[in-house]
Amino acid sequence: MAKNKFITRGNDTTMATIVCGIVFCVFSFIYLYFYQDDLLAMEQHILSDGLTKYNRLIGALIITLLAWLLQYGIDIATRRSVKFPALNYFPSALLIAILTDISPDIDHGCHSLKWLWLAPLTLIAWGIGSYATACMLANNTEHDRKSPFRIIGENLIIMFFIMIFIGVTANTDRRFHKRMKIEDLIAEGYYDKALEEKTERKDADSTTTMLRAYALSKKDMLGEKLFEYPVCGKSEALLPNGTSVRCMLCNEADIYIHVARPLKQRKKAMDYLLWMRKHGYAKEPLEDYLLCGYLLDRQIDKFAKEIAKDDSLGHKKLPKHYREALVLYNHLRSNPIVTYHNDVMEADYLDMQTIIKSNPNATKRKALVEDAYGNTYWYYFFYGNK
Repeated sequence: MAKNKFITRGNDTTMATIVCGIVFCVFSFIYLYFYQDDLLAMEQHILSDGLTKYNRLIGALIITLLAWLLQYGIDIATRRSVKFPALNYFPSALLIAILTDISPDIDHGCHSLKWLWLAPLTLIAWGIGSYATACMLANNTEHDRKSPFRIIGENLIIMFFIMIFIGVTANTDRRFHKRMKIEDLIAEGYYDKALEEKTERKDADSTTTMLRAYALSKKDMLGEKLFEYPVCGKSEALLPNGTSVRCMLCNEADIYIHVARPLKQRKKAMDYLLWMRKHGYAKEPLEDYLLCGYLLDRQIDKFAKEIAKDDSLGHKKLPKHYREALVLYNHLRSNPIVTYHNDVMEADYLDMQTIIKSNPNATKRKALVEDAYGNTYWYYFFYGNK
């Protein structure tokens, strides 16, 4: 005869309960500590107006503990009547998903609105499922008992789908994660580590270009290594503009102070650099920013003019990308205002031209040039983001 009231799970689910607890806590900690830590740091920074700082270890431990306590509270409140203990971790998973579903525009007051309908809907579905399993448990007979290993397996399958739910609903934007990783390192002053973070060319964006330019300038390597990274956004990507190029963890004023001084009114990057130099506010890094700005805009004539004006820039001491630009300039202009020759770079440039001319297929030609000279200004000039 079917029982007419809910009953408590038996001791046969004890091992499954322990295993589920271990799996969830380990997954939650690893997920928060290694994958979502930079986004959580940015989220706390934005929401607290920079007054508090996120600690990845403490944050991961606290959120994991709160999520486990939520599950424990639900298990106690339901008097352990839900047949599968793994189901009680769903509200905890929902909490983690909401915390880590961070919009790239959170600093502009934009939040994900999907949880206004998704959270109630999934909780209703979870409630129905939990009620159904409680009814199943209440109607079980003695001969329906399963082995502890089968019970563990069934609960682990449920845990697997719960973890998948977290992964597909939280922010998993690879480009955004990489950008926040780089910015977090720069905000902490770890410029070398920030520059070690590599991105695919297809993932390049203006903000990442700005952050790398700042880190390279701090290491006095802007003209040496800027085009060894994927760059995007031309000269406008050199400085924050508050919209398409902006900081979320770093103080934008610090970047302007590094170059010259902040302006109350926004200017285009090149206009800002020229204005600051004209009015005597330029600091040492400004010259590299200006030269790289001309290179990013492919204005090699203006670049050469700047080089020609500065007698202190001896050609042998020029950074790599400036030398590359001058080799290119001397090949493109019949009457250059700056004459420059470098045997090694000359041979490399001619080799690149051979690759270009001997491969009629545009896709293959670009791939071959990228493979051999993707870390040069030449590649950017001919094939870079336009």
